[in-house]
Parts: sequence; structure tokens; C-alpha cells
Amino acid sequence: MRSRSDVLYGLISGPLQHYRQGTWPPGRLGVDGIISRCSNSLDALHEHTASAIRDSKEDVKAVAEEIRTLVAEKGGVWDVAKKDGVIRVNAGGQVFPVKRTALLRPYMKRRYISVLLMHHAGGLPKDPDGHIYLETSSAYFSFLLDKMTLIDTGRTMAIELPPSKAADPLYADYHALFMREIDCYATPTPLPAAAAAATTAAAAAAPMEVDGQGEEGGGDAAEKAIQDSVRAYERRMRAYAKAYKALVWQRDELRQFLTAMAPFLSSGDSEADSILTLTVMGRKVLIMRKTLKRLGHNHPLLTRFSTMPQHLGGHDVDQTPSEHFVTTVEFARRIACMPHSQLIRPPLVEEGDERLVKEDIEMYGLKYQPYCHLPAADGHEFIAKSAEEWGKVIEMTGKHSPTVTLLYKSSRDTFAHPSFLSKVAGKSGLLFALRDGETHRFGAFIDGPLIPPDDPIETESYEVPLFLYSLSGAFTKPTKIELPEADQKVTVAGTQGAVKDYEGQPCANVCIAGGNLWLGYGDRGPAADLSSCELYIERDDLPATYTGERDQDGDGTLARKMIFTCTEMEVWQVQSG
Repeated sequence: MRSRSDVLYGLISGPLQHYRQGTWPPGRLGVDGIISRCSNSLDALHEHTASAIRDSKEDVKAVAEEIRTLVAEKGGVWDVAKKDGVIRVNAGGQVFPVKRTALLRPYMKRRYISVLLMHHAGGLPKDPDGHIYLETSSAYFSFLLDKMTLIDTGRTMAIELPPSKAADPLYADYHALFMREIDCYATPTPLPAAAAAATTAAAAAAPMEVDGQGEEGGGDAAEKAIQDSVRAYERRMRAYAKAYKALVWQRDELRQFLTAMAPFLSSGDSEADSILTLTVMGRKVLIMRKTLKRLGHNHPLLTRFSTMPQHLGGHDVDQTPSEHFVTTVEFARRIACMPHSQLIRPPLVEEGDERLVKEDIEMYGLKYQPYCHLPAADGHEFIAKSAEEWGKVIEMTGKHSPTVTLLYKSSRDTFAHPSFLSKVAGKSGLLFALRDGETHRFGAFIDGPLIPPDDPIETESYEVPLFLYSLSGAFTKPTKIELPEADQKVTVAGTQGAVKDYEGQPCANVCIAGGNLWLGYGDRGPAADLSSCELYIERDDLPATYTGERDQDGDGTLARKMIFTCTEMEVWQVQSG
């Protein structure tokens, strides 16, 4: 496709080139023809640039209007009117005075929690006393407020979780979320005058090829004038494209922020936004109705908070220790409020108390295990079937407060090796999920990057920590398969290359775990695409609970057969929070 500057150059230079080269069509009057061509070219130029400007303005207007609407619909404001004093925040049942100056410190002002309280206070629910209600742990918020006080008084420059709290999901999960950053609400910092002038001058002086000619090949004054005009047009189009890209990026960043903060913002439904209260051994426990509804409309906790009849004790809980009940509610709060693809670990409990806490948690309809909500399916079915199942796999990676992002999905991106590499090459922390038919689901985790060779006909082989896992089929429950150190390696072929087998024959596109898992497997070079696979595990590496197929040597596989056709393949990136 020709660029707008190419079109512009052709419109201007066409008549001039014909005139200089004497190539006007026979029979046409020279002067009249030149005048006509010039006039037509200028008319076409005007129409082209006017159309381009109209389209570009409409694009900017549409994105800008979407940004304004997104903020306004969530009770947001761009400019903070009041920058001192305190905000009274009811965090999970305890009211805290939060200094606005602390929220606006350079270290804090871009954090999700600061943007939420300063720019979207109007969109947050209120408790019966008119205080902002924040659906979070009062224990975590108390810790955060103490640290923000140190930031506000200049006694520390950053907020880090100490090891004891970093190991506690009650603190780690909220911290990973609320300390994310967003830039679109921040006041931009202008370039210093000298730097801005230098940037402008550099752009103006930068040479640019036009139809294969630079400044020196410009020809006569008219040709040079045309090239100068095209350069000016190109510079302005590049500046517009850069600004428009930044605007779209901020729109997308804003969407991500508002999606993550949706559980904390008002829904607009007064019943759903109502704050439910129970008294447990004299201790009040608060949670929003909509939070519990996210767990299910008939969830036992929702029933316990909202429908307990007075003759059975009203809204008092006296059969469960208060600490156990609060632990259960806080776990439910995190399950309901954490963003999709963020791992939610079960509560940290005192040693020796695990069995009793687990009993009480499960009595109220939760499972004492990790959860990780899958993103919106967008028309595709994921290999993992539930948040509980996916959470168990993500926890196997051992990442701290991890978030998970889908990079590649075969039903969306095809099984083609180049498409696969374009999505995952250079990314680190890769979780592969494969499905063979409807029954066998399994994969691998590479705790490092996938590195293709620089030369597309070559291969790249390197050592990297990894493991295999099964979701279903070969084991009765999700199972991690540790492999010996000798198998902790990966080999990747370029788009025109092939990974070789033990006999030096080309056979696949990707080899994971030193030959345990082959993608794009074929007897005579790589198969047509990655769906042709082989997976085998030596018998000594198979856990005792293995129930799948074995060969004559006792080796097994996580698929239905060792050589199989993959029905679906996904690659997810797992990153620590």
C-alpha cells in the first residue's frame, strides 16, 4: 500500500516530470496541457489531503469521546479540585483517614489506589455514614496507610511488602493490584525548551528518500520545492501518527484500569451496592452484596449474610470462631475482586489450624485452594475449565502474586510456526496448554524465554528451568511432573529451519524438555504445522499416580497416544506481580 506522502508526491510531481522529459501525450497543446495537468493535480491533492484530515480528525474525536465517556460513567474527573485534607475511607469495615497529600506524592499519584480515591471518588460506594467504602482488607489497608504516611513525611521513598506479608496472600494480592500504575491521569511533563527546539530542528533536518532521491538529487527549484513539501507533509503525518498511537494506548490503559477497579466502583444498582453486615463473636464483618453475588446468586455466604432469620440468631455468627469466619470472608472477597488472570492463593493460617480453617471455609461454599479466573472467552473455549483448576496450574509455577496473559491460541492464531513465533518469541515465563481430543489436557512451563535463532534456517538450543503438567486424562487430578536436570532445555527452529532428533534427522519445529515434547513433529522433517506432536515421559520420571498409556518399556505420555494431533494449543505468559 502506498503511503500518503507517496500519493502526495505523485500528485504534485506528475505534470512536472512529463514536462521535463517531453512525454506529454501526442496531439496535446504543451502549455494548455501543462496548465490542465497542474490544475487537476492540485485539485486531486486538495481532495486527498482534505479527506485524510477529515478521517484523522474523526478518528481522534471518536477515541477522545470514548475516553471522556469511560471516565465520566465511572464518576471520574480529570482534575483534582481538593489536594489537601483527608478522605474518610471505610476499608472492609474500619474507617481510616487518608491524607490527600500522601496520595498525590510522586511515588503514589499514578498508583491504582491513588487514582481510584482521588479521581474516581465520585464513583465509589458509600457506607451509611457517608464515608467512601472500599472493598478491601482493613488489615492490608492499615499497612498501606502506615507506609503512605512515611512517604508523605519523606521518611521513605518506596513501599515494599516485608517478607512476612509478601508470603501472606491477604497482603500480597491487594498490593499487587493497588500498586499498579496508570499514566493517563497524570499531568504531562513538558520537554525543556532547549530539548524541544533540538527535537524540532532534528526532525526538520532529517533526510528522507522520495522516489529513490534524497536532497542531492532534487533537480531544479520546482523539484526541490515538491520534495520539501512532501517532507513537511511526512513529518506532520508522523507526528500525528505518534500522537494518535499514544491516545489509543491511553484509552487501552484506561480500559484496563477501569476493568480491574470495577469490583470496587459502584454498579449503579443500589441493592447490589448495599453493604451487608454480620456480627461474629461481637466483631462486625462487612462485605458488599455484589461482591458475594460474583461468587454465585445462591452462594452460602450470600445466604448467610442476607437471609438469616432472627429466631436463629439474626445476623450473629456464634458457631464459627470469629477468626475463621473473617478469614473465610476475606478469601471470598479476594476471589470476587481480584482481576481475571491474577492468581488468588488460599489464606495463610496458623500451623496446626489448617484442618479446622479448611472445614469452615468449605462449609461456606469455597475450596481451600488457589483460584485464577480465566479472561473473557471472546468466542473461544479455554483448555482449563475453571478458576479452581487453572489456579492449581498457575500455583505450580511458584511465581509471587502472578498475573497471566494469553499470548497465543491456535484456534485464533493458527498452528503455523511463523504465527506461533510472532506471538511468543522473546517472551518469558511461558505456560503451554495442549488438548488432545476432549479428555487429555496437559502442558509445560518454561521459566524463561522462547528464543528463536537469528538465522531463519537455523535452530537455537539452550538450558532453561521447566516442568510438565497434566490437567486431565493421565492423572485423576492436576499433577506437576518434575524432570531431571538433563532435560531442562529447549530447542527452537527458525521459520525455515528444523529441530533434529537424536540421529541428526530433521523432525520438528520446537523441542521442549530435551525431547519429551515435540511440536510440529514429523518423520521426515517438520510437519505442516505445530498440531502434529509427540510427547513421552520416561517411566522413572512418571509420578506413582500415573494412569495413562505406557509402551513396552514402561514409558508414558500425557496425551492419548505418544504421537498425537493437538486439538488446541495455548501459550500464556506468567509474570510475578
